[in-house]
Amino acid sequence: MIKKAIDNASSVMEVKNKHAIEDSSGTSLHREDSGKKTAGTQKIILYLALIGAFLGVLDTSIVYTGTVKMAAQLHLDTGALSWVQVSYALTYAGFMLIGGKLGDIYGRKPLFILSLIIFGAGSLVVGAATNASMIISFRAFQGIGAAILAPNCLALLTDTFKGEARQKAIGYYASVIGAGAAIGLVIGGFFATFASWRVGFYINGPIAFVMVLIAARVLSASQKQIGKIDWTGTILSILAMTSISYGLDGSPWPVPTLIVSLLLWIGFIISQGKVSQPTMPLEIFKDKERSASYLSSLLFSSAGIGFWFYTPQFLQGALGLSPFVTALGMVPMAILLFIVAVQARNLVARWGNPRVMVVGFVVVLLSMVELSVVAHSANYWLLLIGTLGFAVGFALSFATLATSGLVRIRREVSGAASGVYNTARQFGGALGLAIFAALTGTFSKISDIFGQSMLIGVILTFAGLILVLTLIVPTERR
Repeated sequence: MIKKAIDNASSVMEVKNKHAIEDSSGTSLHREDSGKKTAGTQKIILYLALIGAFLGVLDTSIVYTGTVKMAAQLHLDTGALSWVQVSYALTYAGFMLIGGKLGDIYGRKPLFILSLIIFGAGSLVVGAATNASMIISFRAFQGIGAAILAPNCLALLTDTFKGEARQKAIGYYASVIGAGAAIGLVIGGFFATFASWRVGFYINGPIAFVMVLIAARVLSASQKQIGKIDWTGTILSILAMTSISYGLDGSPWPVPTLIVSLLLWIGFIISQGKVSQPTMPLEIFKDKERSASYLSSLLFSSAGIGFWFYTPQFLQGALGLSPFVTALGMVPMAILLFIVAVQARNLVARWGNPRVMVVGFVVVLLSMVELSVVAHSANYWLLLIGTLGFAVGFALSFATLATSGLVRIRREVSGAASGVYNTARQFGGALGLAIFAALTGTFSKISDIFGQSMLIGVILTFAGLILVLTLIVPTERR
């Protein structure tokens, strides 16, 4: 069904003026017979890619400040409420690998447009949800659109820009990813207080539709590789990620579920070494820096989800703030995060990518320690110190991890590599939320849950920092 939709999109949108070429490995490729993109077209492509990436991240965090009202309106218990987020994160992570691969095979343009259609339609239905089953299932559907959208946004940038311009574009991409998470909290709180949490999803439809029209006119029929989809690997990866999250949070038989998950992971990795065109080419892990970047991103996102998910609940439950005042309370953090994310590229140019990455991890680590200490003080100003520190560290870490995740990569697998990076980041969020739910289930007070979550985040961040120090820093020096 997906293949048919892609083929139809390709036949309508691709121009006829193409010719076949052979790359150095003998793979048959198709490329549009046209000149280089103009500066104006490059700028439009940059905006399309950044807005697309922003929407996917925005809808990860936009629910956080509206969770209290969402739960009340839809009669969601704690487990169902967490799965509103987990279902989106899992399909976002699970289909991202195939999303990057689809872009490599069928071209960026039809996949970019198709992903916007899925994402926009899913958003509209989520906004109209009337019960737990409806919102959880269509959050998952929305996540599929985001999963195809994200790696193709990043691959569009790597295909369009070269050299220093590419590094600048990736820096903007990382800035948007970081800022989107913070801005989503603010927007979600505003809508939840003065309108409805549903509005945050309704607005995605028109935005996605306008982007489809622009993309159809501006994007060219990009280079694409003749190949096939590794459906076995795709299904195994989705089942592996879903089962480990379910085993940690929700399964009545957690140990057997986790054992099944382990077997699925082993089967997935083995399958990727045996097929000719894998969903996750194992060659992208041969570079130590890239491998460490993926795993560090997973750990860092696992730690960060505790902050994003529980801080708004802490402000509302422990300090008694409304969703909008909660959003206002996080505005300083959002502004600082965006400023640092934009300036991260300049810091990298001056100090180097690994050094800035280490600083980011250390700042996040210290900030989460501070937040765990003040969890029972119910003092906003003490909390603000930790949130501002988290914003600085988060922005620096994400900008540098994105760069390390794409170093020394062949163009033919750039979509798959960007998919793996984004999968690690998004799956880390789903996995982290399941870990937090499992380890805080015995607590009833939000201050206890928040404090425990910050301590778990410290452990996960420290593990990621060790990887950075032992694998990324030495590789960069060499």
